[in-house]
Amino acid sequence: METGKANDDELAVADALERVIGWLRDWRTPSGLSASTLSALSRLDALGSLRVTDLAELEQLTQPGMTTLINRLEDAGFAVREPDPTDGRAVRVTITPSGAARVLAYRESRAALIRTRITQLSDGDQAALIAALPALRSFATHPAPAKPNNENN
Repeated sequence: METGKANDDELAVADALERVIGWLRDWRTPSGLSASTLSALSRLDALGSLRVTDLAELEQLTQPGMTTLINRLEDAGFAVREPDPTDGRAVRVTITPSGAARVLAYRESRAALIRTRITQLSDGDQAALIAALPALRSFATHPAPAKPNNENN
């Protein structure tokens, strides 16, 4: 796909992904944790120990906001702060086994919800979703281009 103005296929992909994200948000099962808390825990689970500043940037939170979130994670026993071995001024945040278990429980409940929804699709649509998995994983894991400074995004 080219850069510049979006073509019809790109707009259709964007629309479909936004609808899936909306559906997931609408049907999120109660977990006792906020969406931002689950997001930060999931990121720590996926990426491992992160500097507080890096986690704040990835989660698009201010440094004070991230500090508050990390305090809640620590109080719940889901994460710990540790000195950064490469920079004595910095602190890293690491998910605990309890935090990882909470993320896994949430993912399992979400997988059950998704499994139920997938079974409602036609065999062809189910096969198309499975066939799209490599592209979806690639889309989600490859570095994205720099975010534009545009408040309309």
